[in-house]
Amino acid sequence: MPLYDYKCDGCQHCFEVSHAMAAPAIKVCPECGKKRVRKVLSTGGVLNSSKGGQDASPPSGPCASMGGGCAGGMCPM
Repeated sequence: MPLYDYKCDGCQHCFEVSHAMAAPAIKVCPECGKKRVRKVLSTGGVLNSSKGGQDASPPSGPCASMGGGCAGGMCPM
């Protein structure tokens, strides 16, 4: 199943959820309980074979600590 990144616009909590593509999007934040959750764009992992499989660049965006990248629309790629 795919892994989706979400962010709560109420408390800024970022989290990942694995669910089927046909499943409805998460609407309630597990941290604060508010219905202000939205999916955020995530690149997953970008691998660079010249670095032995290490990530090509550090993640950026509002949920960077989750391992996603480019979520803020300012992708360096």
